[in-house]
Amino acid sequence: MKIDQAVDTDFSLRIPSVDVIDRQHVDEGVAFWQVAGSSRFFLSNQQIELSANDVLWLPMGTRHSVRVQADSILLPFWFEYRLTATVLSDITVVQITDREKICFLALHQSCTTTLIRPQANVERQVLSILERRILGGGALPLPSTPAALTVANALLFNPGDDRLIARWASEVHLSSRSLERTFLAETGYTLREWRRRNRLQAAARLLKTGANVTAVSHRVGYESPNSFSRAFSNFFGIAPSRYAAEAVTPLTEIGNNAALGKGLPHANRSAGD
Repeated sequence: MKIDQAVDTDFSLRIPSVDVIDRQHVDEGVAFWQVAGSSRFFLSNQQIELSANDVLWLPMGTRHSVRVQADSILLPFWFEYRLTATVLSDITVVQITDREKICFLALHQSCTTTLIRPQANVERQVLSILERRILGGGALPLPSTPAALTVANALLFNPGDDRLIARWASEVHLSSRSLERTFLAETGYTLREWRRRNRLQAAARLLKTGANVTAVSHRVGYESPNSFSRAFSNFFGIAPSRYAAEAVTPLTEIGNNAALGKGLPHANRSAGD
């Protein structure tokens, strides 16, 4: 059946502007993605203008008002403090790439009631995009072979990435054995050991921010806080809870090792930003 469609070239859709006045989230940080158009945020001592593909991070407790301009789309993502470990302690604006937008769309999809949800910890990836490489660049040596370096950089970017070694090897077109040998030859560590050290170094930095042990363990890819606590204690010689309380720096690794080498947004929000 053919349906006639009349097109009125003079007709245009219009999205009115929106004002949200004097908001403060006392137990969560918020990331605002400017999908299209522009918005202006009014903070206590500054104004921030967002344009398309900008993401604004507001730490927990930041009082703000916002005007979303006409024909603009602004999406908020909430990260509950007690479940989120991040080094984002300041107001931060990041411009995301087309490829990075996929993660934000996937996170938005996960916040709805739809059953079409990615089977991955998208929250970790979004936080890593906002942090860029703040968590990376520790004392770990990097491999020089391009394929192995690709894996290392991805793990520095997102220490909690839980892809198996076989999956990594397939993605960089190597066998698992070749990838492990390359890491061992060029860094002194197998990929398994390199990843363990990377996770625990990232965890130590996150614990210094005041994040709790449970949130940190999830952020760096451990299935349970207990397994994370055992790994951290064995590696550094101090329990993560004690380290968080004392904020000791630098840490000294003990034992036989040499010297160092799922934040969740609220779903189905009906009020607020």
